[in-house]
Amino acid sequence: MTVPLQSVLIVVSAAVFAVTCKIVPDSYLDEVFHIPQTQQYCAGHYDAWDDKITTPPGLYYLAVIYTRALSFFTSSPTCTVKGLRSLSLVGQLSVLPLVLSLFPVGNGHLSSRTIALLQLFPTLYFFSFLYYTDVWSTIFALLTIGLSTRATQSSWLSVPLKIAVGGMAVAIRQTNIIWLLYALAMEILTVFVYPDEKGKDRADDTWFLAANARLEDVRSPADLVNAVIGALVRVWRGLRGPTKGPKALKIVFSYAPTIAGFATFIVVNGGITLGDKNNHVPGIHIPQIFYFATFTCALSIPSILSILSQTLTILFFRPLTFAIVSGFITVAIRATTIAHPFVLADNRHYIFYIWRRVLNATPWSRYLFAPGYAIAIYLVFARAVRRDKILTALVYFGACAVVLIPSQLIECRYFIVPYLLWRIRVATLKAEDQDERRESIIAEYVEIVWYAIINIVTIGLFLGYSFEWPSEPGVRQRFMW
Repeated sequence: MTVPLQSVLIVVSAAVFAVTCKIVPDSYLDEVFHIPQTQQYCAGHYDAWDDKITTPPGLYYLAVIYTRALSFFTSSPTCTVKGLRSLSLVGQLSVLPLVLSLFPVGNGHLSSRTIALLQLFPTLYFFSFLYYTDVWSTIFALLTIGLSTRATQSSWLSVPLKIAVGGMAVAIRQTNIIWLLYALAMEILTVFVYPDEKGKDRADDTWFLAANARLEDVRSPADLVNAVIGALVRVWRGLRGPTKGPKALKIVFSYAPTIAGFATFIVVNGGITLGDKNNHVPGIHIPQIFYFATFTCALSIPSILSILSQTLTILFFRPLTFAIVSGFITVAIRATTIAHPFVLADNRHYIFYIWRRVLNATPWSRYLFAPGYAIAIYLVFARAVRRDKILTALVYFGACAVVLIPSQLIECRYFIVPYLLWRIRVATLKAEDQDERRESIIAEYVEIVWYAIINIVTIGLFLGYSFEWPSEPGVRQRFMW
């Protein structure tokens, strides 16, 4: 990252952090659970646990290490609201850029401009000033995936690192097991499916071509099926090869311990949900995919604007396909839309107003968005990443579906990792194309400004406006994601 840009980001973020801790000095919303629990751990009470907490204690152990390290530099208490919030800020400004630099772009890595853009992603940036699980959960999830992208360059020394990183990701937020499985799938593709060991034109190898086909080559659902079959054939051939056995074992040892540990947790805990199980029951909520696609389009307008007209033109000349997809979306909205009690009751979140005044304004208003959802899905999962390989796109979509659909609660925080992975892929594909590289540079600068505007509005609203609930007089409530 360029020094001036990083310096500006650090100075501005430090100022926002100071103002946040001055205006909101006490624990707010979920911090009411996280901070007292961490302070119990800081005091050595590791057997204490608040049953309202729904995530594992990984962040709390990390915070204990962090605050004890801070105590070497100050005589003041460190396991405080401000001290714990600073852990999020340090992660956002110092660790996240290093993790993002792991993701390859050709023979290099993400540009400093793209990394700054991702750091400013509004939902994540907002929570870098509070003590929530989001920043460090995202860091360890992305680090797990980033290490998998370097599979062909790594040695056996990477195995304990992957075990530790993957384990920590799941220990902070249990749904990160899906992103660990995503990393596993991507590593298998990287090691067994995509490489061309013969180093020559493989026009004679049908399964190699099928497994390496790109989204823009898809002409029918059969192409998707052939890509999956091609991957299975390639993996089978690879396992039978003399050089791939050690690589397969390395993959197994890298991920099996964490997966086995998580499976044990599921059995012992009686499910994936910790704590407040009644309000976090898994369901089938397909519209989450529609909300995510729409959210992604809204946040990345500068990057997708150039392909929006092409997308609309393509869909215009395929009216039957567009109508069928919109019909399926309408059925999914009718059959699986879930209105979680938190969405209906908590007016501190933007989604409360979106649901009440837009999606559920009338009994039929939610169905009006079906065509728009179809356009958003096509933009996000196909058109924007059209040069991506089919299997990469399928693995990503599958991971997004498994992470989002079971959640009854509509939460923009759940979109953070799916969005960042998508944005990284878009940046990577554009950087590898000479024709789009210049255009993408301009778009990213515009997008940085767009993110900055959103951050100014959302953080400004959080700090500058508050209200009271009649049921909690004297307690100031604030708007947030």
